[in-house]
Amino acid sequence: MSRTLTKFKVNPWLILTLCFLINFILGFKHVWSVLVPYIEVDLRISRALVVLPFSLMSIVNVVGFSTIDYVKSRLGLKLTLTLTTVSTGLGLILASVSQDIIMLTISYAFIYGIGQALGYVLAVTLGVKWLYRTRRGLAAGLTSGGYSLGTLVLAPITSYLVSYFGWRLTILVIAIASIVVMSIATLVLTEPQDDVVSSRTYTPLDILKTKTFYIAWSMIFLTSLIDGFAASHLTPFVIEYVGVGVLIASTAVSVYSLVNFLTRVVIGEVAERLGIYRILMITYVISTLNIVLLPTYRSLPLAYLGSSLIGVIHGTNVALIPLIAARMWGTKYLGSNYGLLLTSATMSMLVGPIIGGLSHDLTGDYGLSMVILAIASATGIPLLYIIRKEITQG
Repeated sequence: MSRTLTKFKVNPWLILTLCFLINFILGFKHVWSVLVPYIEVDLRISRALVVLPFSLMSIVNVVGFSTIDYVKSRLGLKLTLTLTTVSTGLGLILASVSQDIIMLTISYAFIYGIGQALGYVLAVTLGVKWLYRTRRGLAAGLTSGGYSLGTLVLAPITSYLVSYFGWRLTILVIAIASIVVMSIATLVLTEPQDDVVSSRTYTPLDILKTKTFYIAWSMIFLTSLIDGFAASHLTPFVIEYVGVGVLIASTAVSVYSLVNFLTRVVIGEVAERLGIYRILMITYVISTLNIVLLPTYRSLPLAYLGSSLIGVIHGTNVALIPLIAARMWGTKYLGSNYGLLLTSATMSMLVGPIIGGLSHDLTGDYGLSMVILAIASATGIPLLYIIRKEITQG
């Protein structure tokens, strides 16, 4: 019986499936916009206050991303997974009964937020470690892709549940689902026996002393700003430049989300065959050209094309970040090293919307933001060239 259970536990594909499911349920974070109108009415607060829990969670995520290996070294994998289970479940439960914005922010942004960050990094790094020798690209793509698919699937489900049962019961249902998935993962997930598969064993403190980290971080941040812009401005951008209604314009977001997911799933495997450097260079060049041409996309098919290419750049960056971190700094401290590099994409989600908002407020359209985003994306190309040896030879 114990021998069978041991085989059951160390099956790499079972572990990959569980890692995928963890990030699938954690994709609920990006469904917050569905809840915003209902919370606004129920708590009688402004729109700026309603989005506060989501905005602050990005800061909490940065803390979780960068401390995962420290937490795991102190608690061990099982207790870290248990902490993640309790934090995500309790945070959502408390959010569902919150009577004011302060309690909602504490429960959602801080309690749920720290579990959300730990769970995401654990899922990606465990998946990559277990299949590092064979299908690490696929593992990186599936585990990170689970998050975007979760958002894509949970958004309409949440919208349906909220319309019939209210936002509180809806969050409670997601809390129960999160606890179930995370509890099963806590029982099954383990570290692979050959955890260290690279001669490079950089600690988080080591990489913070290198120029390479800051070059790679800046590269991902600059090229991901267009995704931060799209996250909050894509629908009004399409309305303004294509001249369609809200419902039709919002379909561009669905196209973007779907392409983002598909890219995450396949790009890791493609990069393992063609090379990470080559894939990134092609993607960055195409993305920069897309940003330059975006204001000229005056028809719906062209708007879908532009949305798709934005989805490609974000899917590529997010899926390849764990592989870049493993190539350059090894896998022993992959959790925190990957988490530190991942903060670049997180920060782009904060800055990108600001660029779009200020551009529109100051000039009346998005033209200025397109110039800024194009320059930022183009700057990422020489930065990639500078670190090409580390990415290629790691």
